[in-house]
Amino acid sequence: MFDARVVGIIRTQNADHALRMARALLDGGFRCVEITMNTPEALSLIETLAREAPTNALIGAGTVMSADQALACIRAGAQFVVSPIAETAIIAPCREAGVVVIPAGLTPTEIVHLWRAGAHVVKVFPINAMGGPEYIRALRGPLPEIPLWVSGAVNPEETPAYLAAGVQLVGLNAHHLPTALIEQGNHAALTEAARTLLRATGTLTSAQPRV
Repeated sequence: MFDARVVGIIRTQNADHALRMARALLDGGFRCVEITMNTPEALSLIETLAREAPTNALIGAGTVMSADQALACIRAGAQFVVSPIAETAIIAPCREAGVVVIPAGLTPTEIVHLWRAGAHVVKVFPINAMGGPEYIRALRGPLPEIPLWVSGAVNPEETPAYLAAGVQLVGLNAHHLPTALIEQGNHAALTEAARTLLRATGTLTSAQPRV
């Protein structure tokens, strides 16, 4: 995940659209894709994508709010589990299953508490409302060793600034993909849009899948 640096986050009210978006992200070069649990048929989508994804890609679950949800995601094939809250109950089942666990903290106290509780990475959310890269730089002074993910109204072009500030992962909402292409199911054009999105982050490399 740290090599990929960017995670495509899919949150939509249409399961078919979610699948189209995920496939386009993967074919466009994204190596980490998250399906949020408030997307219809989320577990089925995770199962399908975990089965289809290239060997160098990871499929995860987002907006996981409880240990029971975490277990369901793990059974569906999720390789990483992300929460928008400081929910420590998801940590043990993920660690026992060998799944990366990423709960969210906002304050230094929450971030350290989650790290000490066993989180592999702590998500700083919602980062844009807290001041963006400047907030990360402020955190990094006393907390240089804790791996961080940022998400929450992050634009693709802001990715280099967040990485320079010291985060390991940047979550990007797939709503940046053109709605018309999603509705049309134009996979080739949607894949190119995903590649353009990844290119805007400055993280696209020749080693990543290209169609």
